[in-house]
Amino acid sequence: MRRRQALQIAAAAASLPWTGCGANAPNPATGQTPPETTASGKSAAPTAEPTAQPSATAAPVEARPEANPEPVTNTTPEPAAKPPEPSYARVICKVGKNHGHVFVVTLADIMAGAEKTYQIAGTAKHPHEVTLTVEDMKTLLKGELLRAKSTQGLTHTHRVHVRCAPAEDPPEWVSVCSAEFTGKDEHEVVITAADMDAGTDKTYDVQGLAGHAHKLTLTATDFQKLKKEGAVSIQTSRLEEDAHLHVVIIRYRPSKRG
Repeated sequence: MRRRQALQIAAAAASLPWTGCGANAPNPATGQTPPETTASGKSAAPTAEPTAQPSATAAPVEARPEANPEPVTNTTPEPAAKPPEPSYARVICKVGKNHGHVFVVTLADIMAGAEKTYQIAGTAKHPHEVTLTVEDMKTLLKGELLRAKSTQGLTHTHRVHVRCAPAEDPPEWVSVCSAEFTGKDEHEVVITAADMDAGTDKTYDVQGLAGHAHKLTLTATDFQKLKKEGAVSIQTSRLEEDAHLHVVIIRYRPSKRG
């Protein structure tokens, strides 16, 4: 009986898990078998194999294009457009209160752009000079009207006009009316065919070759009278310096149209 009980106890003990502290005891936390040890007590577990590195001669991976690539913009600034060459064919020169003086400026002079002095004696018995500066040449090259004055001769001077012009006067330079100003100041007014057709109020600068300016206003009624009667009489604005004004007789000349 004792032998039988001993055999049963031994069989039961064999079925129980090992929980001893020996080197071959299982790891209770992970349930993994610990690595084997050598006779010196060091771990005999195999070391992890290094991760394989790509070969230096491996084919490069081709980059895939983006689904919606952004457009490439040209950041290089475009060269500035060259301004058109002026289409001038002549130079118009006028001398105020002229008594034989001749004033000639060439296109070549203006294009050169250098300061130049002109002798304008002409058939007069005394000389005058007119000097155009570098800035004056630039003004003329822009197509603007230049006003200047001559040197003194025999106690007087002359006012001059200079302007670059095309071969034919443009419509805005052509007056279809004549104008007579009282006094001797050489005022001028240009009333164009377009002004007559419009027939609405308009104010003109009538300085001309004079040394001062006045304003002259034609109303719609004045234009109607010009068309019907052929003439109107109007006063200019007063000059603040000495309060003088001018009476202007304007006559319509339809034959000058076109």
